[in-house]
Amino acid sequence: MQEQIDTMNNQAQNIGLSKAEPVLAQERIEVLDVIRGFALLGILIANMALFSSPFVYFEVLGKSMWTGLEDTIVSSFIILFIQGKFYTIFSFLFGLGFAIFFERALAKTTKPKLLFYRRLFVLLLIGLTHAFFIWYGDILVTYALLGFLLPLFINCKPKTILIWASSLFFGFILLITVGIVLAALVKMVNEDIFTNAMQPVFANMEMRIESSFHAYGHGTFAEIMTQRASDTFFGYSQVFASVFFIFPLFLLGLYAGKMAIFQNIEANLTFIKKTWKWGLVIGLGMSIVKLICKNLMAGDLYSFYSAFHTGATFLGDAGLCLFFMTSIVLLYRSRKWPFIFKPLAYMGRMALSNYLFQSIVCTTIFYSYGLGFYGKVGIALGLVLAIAIFIIQLFISKFWFKHFQFGPVEWLWKSLTYGKLFGMKR
Repeated sequence: MQEQIDTMNNQAQNIGLSKAEPVLAQERIEVLDVIRGFALLGILIANMALFSSPFVYFEVLGKSMWTGLEDTIVSSFIILFIQGKFYTIFSFLFGLGFAIFFERALAKTTKPKLLFYRRLFVLLLIGLTHAFFIWYGDILVTYALLGFLLPLFINCKPKTILIWASSLFFGFILLITVGIVLAALVKMVNEDIFTNAMQPVFANMEMRIESSFHAYGHGTFAEIMTQRASDTFFGYSQVFASVFFIFPLFLLGLYAGKMAIFQNIEANLTFIKKTWKWGLVIGLGMSIVKLICKNLMAGDLYSFYSAFHTGATFLGDAGLCLFFMTSIVLLYRSRKWPFIFKPLAYMGRMALSNYLFQSIVCTTIFYSYGLGFYGKVGIALGLVLAIAIFIIQLFISKFWFKHFQFGPVEWLWKSLTYGKLFGMKR
């Protein structure tokens, strides 16, 4: 692919940035849209607890709001098959999308990096708007900021990219696991020192839980805005860790793009089948270990079980992420599955719009300026609600593309990226 990039770079010398155009519907790789659409379902199911309760802060304390039988069963299912598996898919697709975007941009402009940076800047603005005015659990800002590192790797050989991805990923697992083990040792040697060190952290989490229930469940719009800003900054304080988990998946997607795995599925079928097999073995195996360790931890986040839980989480999430994607690719090769998957393709073509739509609908359901169900919907009922919202999105997406070329937010993103208004109607 590097030779192709160099050739296209030479051919593009006399083409200005203004000549660049967004990808048309007929140029899209439909199986990737199907994967995006499928990932949106997982994202919504995983995020439902975050929309409806201060789930993040309960997790830090090692507690759970919902302990009924049906909620425990559904929670175990989500931990095994949903939690952490789908934003990893989007992370992988982000890197893959960059590889495809850059390759196509080289044929249309002499400044593909500038075009990509403009694209990221617009995504950053959309993400900040989402985070501070709609929902604090935004992932777009993180993607946009980390995305600025991707052009540093565009001229690297695929093997070099794979080494970087592996080193960052496994180095992060080792680092965080060692950190938890050391904390567990300190706790074992002198529990008083550990308790005194962690007491301010736990007190802060308790305070955040209380303020979340008040603001989102009963507060004024101004109080919700204040709480959302606080929760957003708390999330940003954890961004450093994402460099070592999300960015390796960016690089893995970039590797797949350079190797043209999704652009030429038949030529890479053996590799895809091997990835499918090992993704299932490692992903499911480690996810089972993750669930067992979570139960054995009994709410203690700084134990030796916690160290195993952390390592199994990252390996299990990445493994099942690859398994889900390759499963869709393999099914897509049959005659009937592309027709069955078509509604998901519509969802995936406007993935950004649908992601924001989920936030708008769910915050309206749970926050006090809407229906005010914050803290009143358990895990099991949240799963039913997520599926219902997703089905509605399927119908809306199909209807939308009968009349328009782009999703509404995708249209805005493309227009601001390329500096011109594109026609919306088909």
